[in-house]
Amino acid sequence: MTSLAQEAKHSVVVLHQLIERIFNQSDSTDDSIELFLSHFHPDFKMVTPQGKQLDFNATEVLFRQLRGQREGMRIATSEHAIISQQSKEVTIQYRELQMMNGTNQSRISLAVLDCSTSIPRWRYLQETLVQ
Repeated sequence: MTSLAQEAKHSVVVLHQLIERIFNQSDSTDDSIELFLSHFHPDFKMVTPQGKQLDFNATEVLFRQLRGQREGMRIATSEHAIISQQSKEVTIQYRELQMMNGTNQSRISLAVLDCSTSIPRWRYLQETLVQ
């Protein structure tokens, strides 16, 4: 695995740790959202499992609304696979498992990361629910 691929995989893990923290903590003095947002390119685009398209600003609004709203949720990622690598850009697919109150929800996600900076910046994310 190349160093860029390792950076991309690490970014997936770190970002989901931050999401779990945001979902579980309602403390507005916590810096999780700012850390979370630092992982995104200003031109970030996302397609949610429901097919809704979000840009960077809409993603920020969504996660500020979700802060502390899913107490007890745990998130794990697995099956990280590099789909392509072009110069400093990596496309990675991974499985995400969200676990809360005995209910599990799984999704397969495809992300495009710009690895030209010290922290890879997410440019695109598409999530698909799976059973």
